Amino acid sequence: MSFLQRLKGRGVRSGEKLLSSDEENALDKIAQLDVDVYQTDNMIIVYAQAAGADMSDIHVAIEGDADIVLIEGQRLRPENLAFPKKKPDGAFFTEECIWGDFYRRIILPESVDIEHADAKIKNGVLVLILPLLKAEEKEKVKLKITKAKRRKRM
Repeated sequence: MSFLQRLKGRGVRSGEKLLSSDEENALDKIAQLDVDVYQTDNMIIVYAQAAGADMSDIHVAIEGDADIVLIEGQRLRPENLAFPKKKPDGAFFTEECIWGDFYRRIILPESVDIEHADAKIKNGVLVLILPLLKAEEKEKVKLKITKAKRRKRM
């Protein structure tokens, strides 16, 4: 079970600390994934910068009433491209890229059709194609109407 899975499954009880200091330090190292969310009449598209990650490094889930997208994964610095055998001793003098674990939870404006959702990655960009549920596909809730009692006037 990943750290994020454990974190999501926890609740806070009175007087209970949610995270240990080790877990707080681990959470500080998790980057929020940058996204663009685009909506049309029939779909939502999510673009996420995921340079250094491939589909095996990324977990995407749709939660709630099919209106919450969770993206988590890991971006790895491709050091093997520069150092195919052994990385020599050295130090960074500029380090601007964000590598390591990432996480993003997006609350969508409408429910999506999970059965037809799709995820692709190309050139370091994750693209989620999330068709919206059609009005007739959304679950209808019938309310029971009861007659209200009349209040007595004074």
